[in-house]
Amino acid sequence: MTEPYSARSIGEAGRGAVVGRRREIEEISATLSAGRDLLLEGPPGTSKSTLLRTVAGASRVPFVMVEGNADLTPAKLVGYHDPSGVVAHGYRPEDFAWGPLTDAMRRGALLYVEEFNRVPDDTLNVLLGPLAEREIEVPRVGTVRAEPGFRLIAAMNPFDNVGTMRVSRSILDRLCRLPVGYQPEGEEREIVRLRSGSPNGWLIEGAVSLVRASRAHPELRMGSSVRGAIDLVLVAENLAPLRDTDLRAASIRGASNAAKDVALDAALISLSGRMVPDETAQRPPEAIVRELWEDVFYFRPQRARGERALDGRDNPVTAPAGRPRRRRGPVVMPSRPRERVSYPKPGKVKEPPRVYRPNEMALLATERSAGPTPPRSAGEFRRDHPAAREVLAEDERFDRAAFEELYERDEEAALSLLGDLWPNAADEKLRELTRKMALKIVVRLARHNPTASPGRGKLRPVRYRFNSDDLDIDRTLEEIAGKPYPEYDDFWVTERVRARRTYVLLLDVSGSMRGTKMMHAALAAASLARNVADDDFSVILFWRDAAVVKGATQQKPFAELLDDILAARARGLTNLRLGLEVGLGEMERTATREKVAIIFTDAMHNVGEDPSPIAEKYQTLHVIGTSLEDGRVRACQDLAERGRGRCVFVEHMEDIPSAVNYCLSGA
Repeated sequence: MTEPYSARSIGEAGRGAVVGRRREIEEISATLSAGRDLLLEGPPGTSKSTLLRTVAGASRVPFVMVEGNADLTPAKLVGYHDPSGVVAHGYRPEDFAWGPLTDAMRRGALLYVEEFNRVPDDTLNVLLGPLAEREIEVPRVGTVRAEPGFRLIAAMNPFDNVGTMRVSRSILDRLCRLPVGYQPEGEEREIVRLRSGSPNGWLIEGAVSLVRASRAHPELRMGSSVRGAIDLVLVAENLAPLRDTDLRAASIRGASNAAKDVALDAALISLSGRMVPDETAQRPPEAIVRELWEDVFYFRPQRARGERALDGRDNPVTAPAGRPRRRRGPVVMPSRPRERVSYPKPGKVKEPPRVYRPNEMALLATERSAGPTPPRSAGEFRRDHPAAREVLAEDERFDRAAFEELYERDEEAALSLLGDLWPNAADEKLRELTRKMALKIVVRLARHNPTASPGRGKLRPVRYRFNSDDLDIDRTLEEIAGKPYPEYDDFWVTERVRARRTYVLLLDVSGSMRGTKMMHAALAAASLARNVADDDFSVILFWRDAAVVKGATQQKPFAELLDDILAARARGLTNLRLGLEVGLGEMERTATREKVAIIFTDAMHNVGEDPSPIAEKYQTLHVIGTSLEDGRVRACQDLAERGRGRCVFVEHMEDIPSAVNYCLSGA
């Protein structure tokens, strides 16, 4: 069989058009030669588009590009009948406007879909037939069969979590996958030299070093790609003549202070918008750019090789990456049909429970729990906690580097120590430091997990509202039939309509949730917040009392929400019924028709009345259980059954985002 994709010719063409990437070019060409489709996965600025244009040019096949976004509908991908032609003489194949998918199939082209994980599920499902059978059935047109050269290559950035969604397993199963990372430093310098045409080697070296350092900065969720270094060099060379500054120098050390100042201003313009601060960052991107510039252009040239960086740690650019952690996954237990749980009747409550409002969280944080754990000194932690001897020095200083090493070696021990330190350490500075570290771990785990997609909505016919170009021809023809002068309201279009929802997260913070389980609760809140940012959502803590950390319609910064949860500390007995009652009250504050609740608990109910009747009042109540003890499992399943929701259990912290996604995918 003759294929248009020759691995040898593609490889030869790639060597002249792309800096490096020889392995990637060989693997792409081999995949296409084998007749397979491909997913390229990597951060922006890693030459994915350049690679594909090179492959298409060397193969002499047409190249069709599609920008993936939430507005990409099946009709825009497949094609549509021209409305004027249909009105004039009915449906005819010649009046069909071919979409990029069918156009690429007919011409045997390479179809490139950018931002693949921004495309809605119903649009991606259109690809199932072309990927598996190399054909698609188009209504009133017939079967479109792909020519031999047709291939689909998709690209996505797995680190972006704004506007993205999970790609279904049925789609991924039909694609090969190639991770594309950043290139070595030498290749990035060569790219900048070629793209900028700059003769100033010191400026190129500094620009590349600066953007590479940004990718490992602890306050940045995402650093700059090599495009930032290219722009830095171009802007600096155009800014220098305006300031009568000579950029010529043999090295960074030999460059004048005026030249370095030009590099700083160029870096602020070129990089500050490309850097994405971490949710817990306290400084703007400009401050981080200044810090990196100072290190690269002043301090780094003066340091001997092998010395430690400004923050006392190894150079973040060359520091070894942490080992990948094994993903265990949440547990879905088989339910026992018709088995109901009888909660023991609790003792009489002496004082009525209290419900704290969001503006009272500071007061709650200062109160000690019922039967509090006495504050403990660093010496006591060193004596009683084996891991503390590695992390806490004799002078009671907390060694961050030692903690990172412990976290890489024994994650459970590190988290257990952190869960004991931030609420119980006698030293206030140590409590604040460890709480901030717990917050960063929570944010990191939430950020590095895929989000669910509860919020894209379904394509539905609606009357024309001056904001859609997908005309529903069949319904419009029915509406205007016999009318000499159609009105705007007679036209129907297809839009992605989604009902707004209210979500409530109920977090058990009773005494049985001490230690790392409070971090688990904060991670559950972080995962929900990432998934439902466009909806109303409330976060409620409950124990003997309850606290509304965030009201359903309240705006609250992400880091502040998590910090309030960690500051609350585990306390007292468990009143499941009170938590459910407060959750219902929060739902009633919004006018949305769809209301979904998730309760995060070990189901240990020991104060207050039976919670079962309240669970039955929920429209949807999902349960994330934190204990696999038989009685607790049955209690969680009973709550979920009464609330017509899902039930899932977690044993490890890293399983929590997936458990939240599991609940939301059934909302």
